[in-house]
Amino acid sequence: MSIRFYVNGVQIFGNNEMFNRTFKELERQGADMDDDFIPEFEIKDPQALMEAIEYDSLVDLRERCTREVFNSKTHKYTDLDFQTLKDSDLILENDGLKEAAYEEDGTPKKNVYRFFAWWIESKRLLTSYNLYMAIKDDIETKDGKLVLKEGHKITAEMY
Repeated sequence: MSIRFYVNGVQIFGNNEMFNRTFKELERQGADMDDDFIPEFEIKDPQALMEAIEYDSLVDLRERCTREVFNSKTHKYTDLDFQTLKDSDLILENDGLKEAAYEEDGTPKKNVYRFFAWWIESKRLLTSYNLYMAIKDDIETKDGKLVLKEGHKITAEMY
């Protein structure tokens, strides 16, 4: 059986996934950790949770893209180039992405939405946006930070 992390009933990461910064943030906010399970509890600081999830998911995305770029048959980068690569290079040089979206002659493929839906979910490209969609009715922005609306709550759990 797989373990899943939920916020307001929406699964945030993949099955059996939890990342370090997010885990520490959940602990900071009072999660009662019980092995791999977290009973439902209330998130008090949505901004801090967003920042932890955003950081963890974007670091994971960069690592996945880097592995794919360096392991591809046609990559042109060396290990030394890694430090100067921009995130756009990693995405644009990703052979799996190009093969899914374009035919060999460069024309766009049909039904690419299936690949992009999978890529977004499995590669964590829009994880922070998915979190935002799960909590948007319960938050507002004050001084550039996400805060709970009066009388609302955000819940998180892992089981």
